Amino acid sequence: MGKVRVGFVGAGFMGQLAHLSNFVMLGEKCDVVALAEPREELARAVAAKYGIPKVYRDHRELCEDPDIEAVVEITPDGLHVPVALEVIDSGKHVMMEKPIATCSDDARKAVEAARSKGVKLMVGYMKRYDPGVERAKLLLDELRSSGELGEVVLARAHCLCGDWTCGIESPVRTDEPAPDVTPRLPDWLPPERAEEFLGFNNVFCHNFNLLRFLVGEVKGIKFADLSGPVKLVVLDMGGYTATLELGGISAHKWEEHTQVYFSHGWVRVETPPPMLRQVPAKVEIYKDRDIREVVMPLPEWGWSFYRQAEHFLDCVLEDKEPRSSGEDSLRDMELIEETFRRFLIDRREEER
Repeated sequence: MGKVRVGFVGAGFMGQLAHLSNFVMLGEKCDVVALAEPREELARAVAAKYGIPKVYRDHRELCEDPDIEAVVEITPDGLHVPVALEVIDSGKHVMMEKPIATCSDDARKAVEAARSKGVKLMVGYMKRYDPGVERAKLLLDELRSSGELGEVVLARAHCLCGDWTCGIESPVRTDEPAPDVTPRLPDWLPPERAEEFLGFNNVFCHNFNLLRFLVGEVKGIKFADLSGPVKLVVLDMGGYTATLELGGISAHKWEEHTQVYFSHGWVRVETPPPMLRQVPAKVEIYKDRDIREVVMPLPEWGWSFYRQAEHFLDCVLEDKEPRSSGEDSLRDMELIEETFRRFLIDRREEER
């Protein structure tokens, strides 16, 4: 089997430490042959550090390179779709950082373009590739199929953030300014809500996406209170309810877990700080049957970002649909827009 020839767009903090370093380590499956980054000094320094032979000023030059089969795009949120559309039009596969877009109209354009061109479009929801999350997904599917713990009665996603970098090393830096980006927003969103919407979408799209991966599709938004420092969202899961508690606190640890409650027990997944390498999510199964027990399976060591990169390469090499495809990720964008609409509608009714 050959290697995938990869081009990179973006060389910021996440571009270097969460993505580029992992693709470089996957040398048996890919060669990183080009880097596109408008900050020229930064681009040259990063390319030298990682042994990347070609440096381009922007993604358009990279699109014209016939040697590149796939592009990893790690840019500001507002550039995800504009860049991806041009890369897709050049016939190259794309993996982009999450979220897929800053509005569902743009997300839909990217999905339709990839489908039309017959290329892979994958979005970086790395939690789906965590070894602990993968184990929890298998366990949940088995428990729901067997009925061993009864029916699902509640799902709960909790993320108050905290320390997410865990002292990871510093990336290559220069004093060059990053380019200004004006993201496209939903046309119904009040301008004064733009910053709040973008921040919520950037961070908590992960929790919508992870919940859907573990327990299935969301039917709709039943309630949303986004007024305080901790946001509360209630989802209709078709037969039971799911809640999301989302906010930000100062903490030494990363405060995030997803828990699925059955009538006779639960499965709890405690996800690690994103930049903590090789430490998988913790999984706990509580069974309240004839013999009460707590089972804590031990997933293999592994870092979700590395495994995500490997998955993208495998999808290109083996012509598989990505686990976090553009089409699947579009649903997260739709749900986040629906959450904000629900909140704004309820707020207007309260003010009448």
